Amino acid sequence: MSINEAEVRAFLHAQPQWLYEHAAEFNLRPIESKILSFHQGKMQVMQRKTEKMASQLIQMLGDADANHTLMTKFMAFSQHLLTVNTLAQWQRAVRDGLKNEFALSNYILKIVTDIPKNVRVPATLLAEDKIKAISKKLTAPECGVIPVAAFLELLPAQPRLESFLQLPLRWEGQTLAILIIGHEDEKHFAPDMATEWVTAMADNMAAVLARLLKLVR
Repeated sequence: MSINEAEVRAFLHAQPQWLYEHAAEFNLRPIESKILSFHQGKMQVMQRKTEKMASQLIQMLGDADANHTLMTKFMAFSQHLLTVNTLAQWQRAVRDGLKNEFALSNYILKIVTDIPKNVRVPATLLAEDKIKAISKKLTAPECGVIPVAAFLELLPAQPRLESFLQLPLRWEGQTLAILIIGHEDEKHFAPDMATEWVTAMADNMAAVLARLLKLVR
């Protein structure tokens, strides 16, 4: 098999370290400055890889810490809900949980399902018919989407709210209530925000609400 000069050069250009590693076999003595330059290049590549790995590790540790903190907050929120026995207590538990655990105070909470006559409901939880009708279209959490005008009218005018979380509280396929939260930071509720935790929170709220509305038998 014959190999021409061009092929040899192409190989050495593609694999420069090969010649240094096999120099003794061909009685070659690489120029020290070239060796140093080659090893410096390898060290720089290794250093960049190490720095990248360190950065990724720091990010992973930061994410793990943030997830743990978030999980603790959601657990505390849910535990408060488990202690309530009336709709007024449920309303306060939601209010206090949003404020104390998540620093969220700009929201609306409305029951949009039919309420049994023998259940006492705080007037502030009652929803108008148009709110009930609109709520039927909300079947999953929505982040970053501006709520319809009817929802916006119920939120406080000040401070100016720039991002929103719209959360239906669903139980056995029906929406029992809605929770619409606004925030001054336009990036707080981003469209690509993961919704696993808020969905779990909504499920817990809905389960307790179903019990208080005597829908659970």
